[in-house]
Amino acid sequence: MYNTSFTLLRDGNYRVFFMGQGLSWLGSVMQSVAQGWLVWSLTRSPAQLALVAIMLSLPVLLLSVPAGVAADRFDKRALLMITQGGSLIPTLFLAILALRGEVTAPAIMFLAFCQGGLNALEMPARQALLAELVPRTSLSQALAANAVAFNATRLVGPAAAGCIMAAFGPAPCFFINALSYLAAVLALLRVRLPYRLQEPLRRQALPAAELHEGLLFVAARGEVRHLLLSVLLVSLFAIPFVPLLPVFADGFHSGARGLGLMSACLGGGSLLAALWLACGEKAPRSPSDGTGAGMLFALALLWFSRSPHYPMALLALFVAGGAVVLFLTRVNRALQQACPDRLRGRVMGVYTLSLLGMAPVGSAVVGGAATTVGASSAVGLGSMLCITGLLLLQGTAGRVPRGIPVRVGSLWGRDAVGDEGAGTGKVAIPRTL
Repeated sequence: MYNTSFTLLRDGNYRVFFMGQGLSWLGSVMQSVAQGWLVWSLTRSPAQLALVAIMLSLPVLLLSVPAGVAADRFDKRALLMITQGGSLIPTLFLAILALRGEVTAPAIMFLAFCQGGLNALEMPARQALLAELVPRTSLSQALAANAVAFNATRLVGPAAAGCIMAAFGPAPCFFINALSYLAAVLALLRVRLPYRLQEPLRRQALPAAELHEGLLFVAARGEVRHLLLSVLLVSLFAIPFVPLLPVFADGFHSGARGLGLMSACLGGGSLLAALWLACGEKAPRSPSDGTGAGMLFALALLWFSRSPHYPMALLALFVAGGAVVLFLTRVNRALQQACPDRLRGRVMGVYTLSLLGMAPVGSAVVGGAATTVGASSAVGLGSMLCITGLLLLQGTAGRVPRGIPVRVGSLWGRDAVGDEGAGTGKVAIPRTL
């Protein structure tokens, strides 16, 4: 059945945004693969790979929730243009250093930290912008279409990066990423926002009050807490395997091309899952519906960590890529449907914190374990911890209340509480869009 996820591309306005973001993602994936291989070539240290990942994600831990407040207060498209344009600077510095042969691991870490700060500001605004770009009835389809674009780049980008690095070294991948940021900015200049709220910018309260309001909304929603905790577990114990892929590629004696193929298999599974989502998967019936996909992701990583042969490892990565996309897309869709428009940026900020902000902790744990017991054992142990945590969380899902009577100071001169505050004379926070 032809799904409306693809009919959205008939809208020229959305198509411009879709293509601009797709090019930006393609460049970022190519840089990620090239940067990982460059660090491994310079240091031969799993801990250094993990440290680069920590430097990239540490700013997200510090800034993602305040960035969600900014996404609700200011023009989201302008924020995206600033962050995409600003990303040109660290990318070009890295490209020039790599071209001249003067790049060092500390320089890569510093530039990764700068890029991480821009990513922290960009992600909540990009997630929240979709509600102003497409009608509410098409929001789920837009999320699925974006997942297709993102994961298509994860399939094409690593393979292209591996071939380019084998022929010319990593520097061209960084220059390509810089051009992709420029393309994204040009696309954003042409994008219109026909579904922007009549009063998108609210300055009646201090940013701290808006932050407090968003955090209390998250605390007042049992299903939202369940979704964010599941993302937190996967982020801490499963996703940090990605920086260690060069170690596995080296262990299989596959070189830069092998690393590109491993990343491409991960992206291929992700693309297949995203296409399935876009072609008609029904909305999850409960927050726990995404937990099964999260457990499948962790099981696939456990299989990957124990694979004695390269083809088996590639198959495990393919399964892992599909499972993680199913998990994250379902969680993102459920969160978008569970928050009102005026809180969307803040909820997406907390989601970004759960997904990427805790990655420094996960990368430190997995990287330290890889240095001590080896990359295979570290990934296997992290996968088992993730499975255990998700099983415990799923066991408590049926007992999680739908809301708690937490009073939220409203910017509209009245109070709002969770579901259980209904009938008390307060205003219940809406559960859906």
